[in-house]
Amino acid sequence: MTATAPDEWFTRIRAVLRRTPPQSGPTPAAAPPSVLNLAPDPGFRVAPDGVDVPEQVAAERVEVPGRPGVTGLKVTVPGGGGAAVTPALTTLPAGTYRASVSVYLAEPLDGPPPRLAAEWSLDEPVSTRSMPARNEHGHHRIGVTFTVPDGARDVRVRFGAGQGDAIWYDYAVTASEALIRHFDGATPDDAVHVHEWTGEPNASPSRRTLRRDPAAITASTADDAPGVSGAALNGPLVIPETPEEAAALRELMAGDPLAVARLALAEGDTQAAVNGLRQVVKAGDPDGEAAWELGRIALTEQRWAAAEQLLRGAVAKRPEAFERGYALALAYDKLKRRDDSHRASAAALAHDTKLPFDGAALLDSDVTSFGARRELGIFLAEHLGQIRIQAEQRLARPAHSTFDQPIFVYWAQGFDVAPPVVKACLAALHANNPGSRVHELSLANIGAYVDVPEDLAAALEGDHYHFSDLLRMLLLEKFGGIWVDAACLVTEPLRPHIDRALAQGSVFAFTYTGPYLVNWFLASRPGSYVMHLWRAASFLWWEKRGEIVDFLLHHHIFEMLHRLDDRFRTEWDAGLRLNATPPHALQSVLLRPYDPEMFQTITEGAFVHKLRHQLPAAAGGSESYLARIIRGDH
Repeated sequence: MTATAPDEWFTRIRAVLRRTPPQSGPTPAAAPPSVLNLAPDPGFRVAPDGVDVPEQVAAERVEVPGRPGVTGLKVTVPGGGGAAVTPALTTLPAGTYRASVSVYLAEPLDGPPPRLAAEWSLDEPVSTRSMPARNEHGHHRIGVTFTVPDGARDVRVRFGAGQGDAIWYDYAVTASEALIRHFDGATPDDAVHVHEWTGEPNASPSRRTLRRDPAAITASTADDAPGVSGAALNGPLVIPETPEEAAALRELMAGDPLAVARLALAEGDTQAAVNGLRQVVKAGDPDGEAAWELGRIALTEQRWAAAEQLLRGAVAKRPEAFERGYALALAYDKLKRRDDSHRASAAALAHDTKLPFDGAALLDSDVTSFGARRELGIFLAEHLGQIRIQAEQRLARPAHSTFDQPIFVYWAQGFDVAPPVVKACLAALHANNPGSRVHELSLANIGAYVDVPEDLAAALEGDHYHFSDLLRMLLLEKFGGIWVDAACLVTEPLRPHIDRALAQGSVFAFTYTGPYLVNWFLASRPGSYVMHLWRAASFLWWEKRGEIVDFLLHHHIFEMLHRLDDRFRTEWDAGLRLNATPPHALQSVLLRPYDPEMFQTITEGAFVHKLRHQLPAAAGGSESYLARIIRGDH
């Protein structure tokens, strides 16, 4: 090596280091999230081919009533119990799956209601069943989540039902615990998803893939795609159905803080949503969208003053968005600012021009909970045809019972463990009605009286108040008779009063104004259209919506049916009306010192008195009205 060699070597090294390093190719984009529907013919377009049908059962492909262009599998089960059909299914390896299907019933079935069952063989047969569908006229959706273990064989999903006709449609089996809206390879693409068959159409699994084009998604409207809800700052909010979709949407919407905040809300991360929404407010919130969302969150958290401030700002920026006005009215209502509540609702009504009832008359009748009553009225109007059919079909199948004006009283845990005031009320009920049969009901024995839908019992487990709202409707619809809340003190025989109350009408309840009733004491004749329609409407709300938009939900359903259904209104208006104020008089003095003359005056004002079971026995001392009632010394 020469003397200059090291210098040349360093020169070459420095030249190499100064060069731009070779550029690698672009990082491949992650594959967009997708979901597979593993049912080969989920639309039953080639059915009954590919469906295992028992010999005694008839099956055919039909168009689903009320669903133009949608095909389904009509299964007719003859007399002699229920039967099940088994559609074809892709082989399922070990894992967790969700099977779901819709079913249409023209009329109730005899025998077991429609139900899904996932089955397989291991050491012995295994079955996981869904909640049953409601055995009533209309369209119903049921589903079951199941986990296939290693080594399972002959995995299948069966559709079972009792005697009669059931039309099954929109079938899906997905490898997910999440609730996935139905799709198959023939589902039209929209701004959010694309759909395709993985093989032969109507004979192979289908795939739904999330688009990775944020411009296309945010430019869509709520009517473009079933996965879109509400209007975001630059477009609607897409509701993710899987964690993978949620992650992809967060990435796509990274430049839209309002959309990201709404995604957090959809995933249940309220704190992240609040943080993002506050940033939008600080940035100006030009359309008031962030204030609107924050105001709704404040309402759910019962922070009424904060909700009022936020919603007032949201309404000012978009007064034509009438939902904001109704939410503001609710905040005013909770703050006892009734005049402001009325003004806010009236201003919203000016933009809410397509109501199926007289909104101004509804508001003038009572300002309280106007938004919830309006929402219920819209729902009932949209489903009134189905509600009427359900009521009329039950009226055509009356129960055969020997009961004669039965009296029903209910304590969920049983009267042995009821509070002292409830036990005292029960004793008074028996003592004042020796010639009537009093049925003491609890969760342990209601199954011997009525059939409570399994999904309803599960949804309201622990909510004894709203469960008992529905229970009293079931009982009076089926048997007629009298419902008395457990904390009601009956001071006279009921039959003479109820005979008079039902002489012209079919249902009795104490009322305040118009159809604004209380339901702690109800009486009904068997075959009451009012009671049947009220029951059907309430049950359908819980099936389709399943939420408590107001604590007095079932009272408001009654009121809105009175406004929407002529027969209901005529039958109710024909009955006797008694004001609900006198039966509440005793409640207002329960903790005061007992006065026999005052007690006599109060009890002469009504034959039944609404008390409160939450009060401790010693709350007013040993000489209070409450104490006297508990020990029967009055």
